[in-house]
Amino acid sequence: MTDAKQRLTHLIELATTNAPGNRRTLAVELCDLLLDWPAHYPAVMREPFEALLEKIVRMIDADTRRALAERLGAREETPLPLLNEFYFDAPAETRDAIVLRNALLEDGTQPQIPGADEKAIVSAARNTANGEFTASFAKMLGIEPATAERILHDHSGRALAIACKGAHLTRATFSALALITETGSGAADTRERLSSFDSVPLTGAERLLDYWRTKRAA
Repeated sequence: MTDAKQRLTHLIELATTNAPGNRRTLAVELCDLLLDWPAHYPAVMREPFEALLEKIVRMIDADTRRALAERLGAREETPLPLLNEFYFDAPAETRDAIVLRNALLEDGTQPQIPGADEKAIVSAARNTANGEFTASFAKMLGIEPATAERILHDHSGRALAIACKGAHLTRATFSALALITETGSGAADTRERLSSFDSVPLTGAERLLDYWRTKRAA
């Protein structure tokens, strides 16, 4: 127990520094620790290490996040909140697995889904330019602008399908947004983009959108 606490103290000390290099080092060390958890460390000690990694990944560069997402994404012991944090950095198949993990979660809670004005969302998408829709989309769904930007720049359309389905928007609204926001895709890519809505499980979309909203509230 003492060894684990000392290691946590060391990692927290790294976390208090503002140097990007130290943050990358911290994230990699945390990932190494969680993937090779020492047998003499109590299982109860995993949670603070996991929480620290979830926090620090928001402050590291994209290349490091992608590398960590590939290492942690396939591990069943990786906690769902941490997987959710890595969603946009994970490979496509891992993203689908993350949504499925959310769909299969049985914790007795039900995400609260506030209503959204679908006509206003589509109108904003049609009538705003130069990235202004990102801010409107974020406000209407109650998520961070940075999250909204990553959703809208996901060329597969699956992140947009998750956001729309999780917010209980209709397929027609999703299709309109998918067509308005796509950037020069070919016909085959457009068909795949539009078909993504039907393959996203509703509960998984609700829980992942709820996670994105929680980030904004935090």
